[in-house]
Amino acid sequence: MITTGGETESYCTRCKLNLDHIVVAMVGGAVMKVKCKTCGSTHRLRGMPAVRQEPSKKKGVSSKTSVESPALWEMAVEAAVGIELDYDMALSYRSGDLIAHKVFGKGVVQKTFFKKCSILFRDKERILATSNT
Repeated sequence: MITTGGETESYCTRCKLNLDHIVVAMVGGAVMKVKCKTCGSTHRLRGMPAVRQEPSKKKGVSSKTSVESPALWEMAVEAAVGIELDYDMALSYRSGDLIAHKVFGKGVVQKTFFKKCSILFRDKERILATSNT
């Protein structure tokens, strides 16, 4: 059984290889974040990519990979805190907030950055504009 602090194999986005990683965060029984034992980068648990995809050319849409499993999205929604908020780029959000987007649907804020936040939607994780400072 995998636990936080344990080891698992994942595709490292920096090393571009399947390598041993340390489990950093879990939601329920699913691994959410891992840290590469080789380069030290932290990222979501990923399998080996089957086909290399070209980055998206659309503005406001991240070229992040698709969600590995619908179960990860469902667990993130169940673990979300507070009420569902309508997405508005003029508002500030915190990690764990539940968001309702007019185009992308329901999502959960993963990380916040300067004037941006990473939101996990059913199909993939996207970076959207906010007023976070």
